[in-house]
Amino acid sequence: MTLTTEELREEIYTDLIQEYDHLTHEEITDMVDVEMIVTWIADGNVERLGEDTYVEHTTQWRKKFTMTELIRFYLKEF
Repeated sequence: MTLTTEELREEIYTDLIQEYDHLTHEEITDMVDVEMIVTWIADGNVERLGEDTYVEHTTQWRKKFTMTELIRFYLKEF
């Protein structure tokens, strides 16, 4: 299952807005380079398995993530 870049961007922002609901859209954008996350995902580093289930290549495609967990993983590791 492949998402378009726009769908990825929308999903990432939605998760960030829910997690950091006390921040403005601008503060979230400043905090996270969403474009870099979208590029990282779109470059084949992440595969979508289902509605909110993803796997990532550095975990050898073994660990399943929700989008929120995937964003946290990206921020921690990269």
